[in-house]
Amino acid sequence: LVGIGNIVGWKKWDLLLDALHRLPENLRSRIQATIWGPTPTDSSARQYSEELRAAVQRHGMHTCFRLAGPTSEVERILGRADWFILPSTNEPCSVALIEALAMGVPAIVSASGGNIDIVRDNVTGAHFTPDSGESLSRRLEDILHGNLRPAPPEIIRASVADRSARVVADQYTRIYREMLAA
Repeated sequence: LVGIGNIVGWKKWDLLLDALHRLPENLRSRIQATIWGPTPTDSSARQYSEELRAAVQRHGMHTCFRLAGPTSEVERILGRADWFILPSTNEPCSVALIEALAMGVPAIVSASGGNIDIVRDNVTGAHFTPDSGESLSRRLEDILHGNLRPAPPEIIRASVADRSARVVADQYTRIYREMLAA
């Protein structure tokens, strides 16, 4: 699993840690979750990062959960990922999510916000109940048991083709021209 985003409380990386902790050891040992992103300098973000790291150590999860820090190599990271993870519930339109899907990587997302508009459950990825480590854990089990098989990468890529910068820019240009002509 790969997650990309700031290490802040509202991203809910702790929910992923909770879900992994709920898995039986024989399943948890088959997962490597790596979260790429910086910890902002504000005190609440620093505190959240410290609490998350402490929980990883306290539960002995360092072999399956890693905070890897900032990166500028998103394409390389996503190219090696089996699944993308987005546990937050307040994402109207995650750029990292769209980038993952554009690379053909299926996504596990909280069934909230723009996620449900972007990820088709059981096709381009999987939804789980918002704020539920138990629900996320069940979806991880579905994947590990082979009960959830997303569409091939080319279908996943095609699912976000209309969200590319070029397509969106063309749509805005058309709208502006129509407004100017009115």
